[in-house]
Amino acid sequence: MHELVARIYDPEKCYVFARNAIRKGHPELATQAYRRAVDLRAQQHDAATDAEHAAARAIFAYEEALSHAKGKRTRATGTWQLVNRHGLIAAISKRLRSRNSDETTAALKELGMEDYSFEAVRTAYPEAFEQQLAA
Repeated sequence: MHELVARIYDPEKCYVFARNAIRKGHPELATQAYRRAVDLRAQQHDAATDAEHAAARAIFAYEEALSHAKGKRTRATGTWQLVNRHGLIAAISKRLRSRNSDETTAALKELGMEDYSFEAVRTAYPEAFEQQLAA
């Protein structure tokens, strides 16, 4: 990560930095800034375990993919409603079962965040998903 991006500690400033980086012809810095914004937003979310932290980060990355695809800030409202009702891991599990995520996977890959996908969380923390299914 570039030093300028690493010094940013506010997600909103990451978005400003990314817009400026694109305007000045540095798309690689913009990609790093978007990734940094997702990481910062995930750190601000209360998560009890590493799996829940990764799940929150995946939801924020999903929001970035939606925003990138639509060209404007977009919240994953339905996903956050699932989180409030069932919890982070259960919400990710339901999202994985319910919809085809090919378009978001392509957007995440374009943003350099394919390792922040819902599938990546399930692969990294299979025990958390098995516990959720057993409950």
